[in-house]
Amino acid sequence: MKKAIIGVLLLLIIAGVGAPFVSGLMMEKVVKRSFSDLNKMYADAGYDVTVEVVKYDRKYASSEIEWKVNLGSLKAVYGIDEIIFIDRADHQYTGVVTRTSLEKNKWFTDFVSNKLNGKNPLAIVTEYKLSGDIHSAIALEAFSLPVRGEMVEIKTGKADFSFDKDLVNFTSEASWQGFSVADKLKVDGVSAASSLEKISTYIWDGEFSFGVERAKITGRVEQFELVNFKGDYSLDVDKEENTVSVVASFGADHVLADHDKVDDAFVRIGVVNLDIPGFEDFMKLYAKMTNNILKDINAAGNDPEILKKILKQQVVRSQFQMLTAYEGLMKQGLEIQISDLHAVLPQGEVKGDAALSLNKDMTFAQFVPLQQQPELLLDIFSLHSDVSFPAELVGDNPVLLEPIYPGMKTGLFVRDGENLVHKAETQDGKLYLNGQEVSL
Repeated sequence: MKKAIIGVLLLLIIAGVGAPFVSGLMMEKVVKRSFSDLNKMYADAGYDVTVEVVKYDRKYASSEIEWKVNLGSLKAVYGIDEIIFIDRADHQYTGVVTRTSLEKNKWFTDFVSNKLNGKNPLAIVTEYKLSGDIHSAIALEAFSLPVRGEMVEIKTGKADFSFDKDLVNFTSEASWQGFSVADKLKVDGVSAASSLEKISTYIWDGEFSFGVERAKITGRVEQFELVNFKGDYSLDVDKEENTVSVVASFGADHVLADHDKVDDAFVRIGVVNLDIPGFEDFMKLYAKMTNNILKDINAAGNDPEILKKILKQQVVRSQFQMLTAYEGLMKQGLEIQISDLHAVLPQGEVKGDAALSLNKDMTFAQFVPLQQQPELLLDIFSLHSDVSFPAELVGDNPVLLEPIYPGMKTGLFVRDGENLVHKAETQDGKLYLNGQEVSL
């Protein structure tokens, strides 16, 4: 019995002594696999961004890793070729914790030395769990710096990011107290959160949200104020129908621009039932075009005339490809929505909903007969719209209140008390506008 207990104790001691070494091995495996997955993801998406390990020095209880992100064509956006990271890792019993430094980036160290009196406000801590999951926490301390004669105050912030071992599931949560520029500009309470699942390189399922508690710009004459702004995006994949829907909503309690005021503003915009193969082809082309434009910007250097010429050529080359990509999206069931539009103005209330959907697959060539046969529109599209706003906003505008097409019996809008209202819908192969059939 005693021998068994001693044996178990010895095994526990050996396991405990070897745990940091095992954690270090695990982390190295996770890092290299993650970098390989990231490079594949960037390559599949058509971007020339790469991630590479420059040096990996693994010891028994600690490691030091130097790695960098080669920005490729994104140099045109950020003005630098690469970002170098130094990770100093502590091998623990349940995983590895690293602290990341940007000390090998001259642009960063010069900024800290020259603008922040040598005090680095950024801290990055990453935990690599034995399961292979990764969690990173970024903390930003408050600091101030002069910019063009004005003192900019940057407040504290933090962000947390989590990935699973296969880089399929991603969650994030960030908050930032904001910043101010003297008494001219102030932004408070910035936040963002996401929960996403990767379906393919271009297709994700989940949600992303963001918000600003208050933003205010004060000038000599003009002013702007935004209170409790919120927005979110939802990406909904229907695997059975092989479609993806993208819906975004935006709202604010109060918006003031000069003397124009809007309260309780909200709108939801959606493109639903996008064909997934068509959407992926469109995104591939868009990514390729964007990457080519960035390369052209780099090649042009600082010469605006060369850049203008190169970009014009790029647009011409891409036009036909983009038309083909758009055709790939024009599948039966595709619907564009504007819903729950609402705002309160000094003149009154604005409300609206609209939806336009495709009844069948279409190509651009199939739209040509519509010039001579507009009634074919009712075979192609389904429409529903309902809008109301104060007449005071536009007065007696004849473009809105009088028929603009021979088959119309009313204008796009009709008067209803102090409001202008619009209702349109397709039903049984007919189009109705404000309760009257429109002859096409």
